[in-house]
Amino acid sequence: MNIRQKISADDMRERILVVAEEHFRRIGYAKTAVADIAQALGMSPANVYRFFPSKLAINDALCAKLMRETDALIEGIVTQPGPASERLVALIVELHRHNKAKLTNEHRLFDMVEVAMEENWPAIEAHCESVVQQMARLVAEGMAAGEFRAVDPPTFAETAFNATAKVFHPTMIAQCARFGEDQEDQARRIAQLILAALRP
Repeated sequence: MNIRQKISADDMRERILVVAEEHFRRIGYAKTAVADIAQALGMSPANVYRFFPSKLAINDALCAKLMRETDALIEGIVTQPGPASERLVALIVELHRHNKAKLTNEHRLFDMVEVAMEENWPAIEAHCESVVQQMARLVAEGMAAGEFRAVDPPTFAETAFNATAKVFHPTMIAQCARFGEDQEDQARRIAQLILAALRP
């Protein structure tokens, strides 16, 4: 019940996630069993279950870790200086680039993210809410600066987020890539359409 035990439990959870991520990258999330993770850690599956009640819990925790990295990228864009309109375009384009790069370079790991989106895991729900909040923040800042007309920022941001699904969602990115579509150009055009709807 002391702090040392709590830190030890947190450290073990982190070790489990590190090993799980390594396995997901190497052989894929669907092929990785809790027994594989346990073996790599030199422990029994039952011991892994002391820290995570199920493989789904491991998946969601790892997905949350990946989404926090994406959220940090978005936070960096939103908090940089410059007009809200430019930052909103940058958010849309850079998030598309980020997701496409992950899908291309880490497709085994990103398979998990795709399933997480289809099944609406808590980590994905929290990430989507975070993106909408950051968009709403930019809309509110643009209104305050006189760049944008008066709208309800949360409602507008949710609509804008839904409009970007084609360039954000991994399934759509993968399908468009197979057909040779230039989605970055589409992301820019969607961003300009959103800005047009915000102009005074």
